[in-house]
Amino acid sequence: MKLIKSALLVLAGCALTAGTVYAEITVKVKDIAFIDGLKENQVFGFGLVMGLQGTGDSQSVLTQSALKNLLKNIGLQEDETIKSKNTAAVLVTGKLPPFVRVGDKISVSVSSIGDAKSLEGGVLVQSPLRGADNAIYAVAQGSLSFDEPARGRKSVKTAARIISGGIVEREIEPEIVVENGVSLVMKNWDFFEADQIIKAIAEKYPGANPAMAKGGKIRLSLPENVAFAEFISTVENIEITPGNRALVVVNEKDGTIVMGGDVRISEAVVSKDGVTIRVEKSKDKGGGDKASVAHIKASSTVKDLVDSLNFIGAPTRDIISILKALKDAGALHAELIVR
Repeated sequence: MKLIKSALLVLAGCALTAGTVYAEITVKVKDIAFIDGLKENQVFGFGLVMGLQGTGDSQSVLTQSALKNLLKNIGLQEDETIKSKNTAAVLVTGKLPPFVRVGDKISVSVSSIGDAKSLEGGVLVQSPLRGADNAIYAVAQGSLSFDEPARGRKSVKTAARIISGGIVEREIEPEIVVENGVSLVMKNWDFFEADQIIKAIAEKYPGANPAMAKGGKIRLSLPENVAFAEFISTVENIEITPGNRALVVVNEKDGTIVMGGDVRISEAVVSKDGVTIRVEKSKDKGGGDKASVAHIKASSTVKDLVDSLNFIGAPTRDIISILKALKDAGALHAELIVR
């Protein structure tokens, strides 16, 4: 009864869809593109976590062998097999930002690779971190910390982090200038955005000769009499109008729905457990209202649909089911990503 009375109030709101006007926004080039060669570099390594309260690896040959080698390296000889549940073998991972320098600190993630029940209270012993070329770029050590679990989820104690626990031991100098020029790489290729970038740079720096290159890149020549840092800074801060990518992202676990405000829906008819946007009011034998079918007009938006369903109290699960059905029917004109 309450659901249907609420639904009747939504009819006027649905009719406003066709006249909705969205304010034009601008974004900076650096928000949608990056300089080719400026990238993070992944590093990883093997390590041991000590000081656990009997929650470490129980019968891991790898852990025993690594512990034995560690003690040997610090001058302690141990001939017998070491059995300790206070130690766990872990994989340590991290990322090095571009232009990283010796002595810079990075955060690392620590994950158990044995049968340890928990890493809580443990300390990572100094562990070398290698890059894809097998060279050591950083070392990590320190006390472990754990993220607070999301609401409704169990706490995971076999994966942890060490904030600023890694120290860089080798610099990385990215190669960004090639043949007296640089390349812009768009995070999501869009011809409309690329055309605006090329025209804006050509107007600001005619000598840069911006043009599309292979691999979806925008090639720029370094203009004369302009400092490199000034040129890159100016290019990155040029503002353009972003292309409207039709995208709807749904997270089924927590019920989050993210969408573009102008994602369109073709004319369709939706019926889902009596939950409707537009209802036909009729009297049943019991004298109550009865909801049957919703009719969605062409040019409606996903935002209007979701707002209307939320207004009448439709469960998130039903909203997600309706979005999936509209996509399957070809009425939802957007990419639907369900996670």
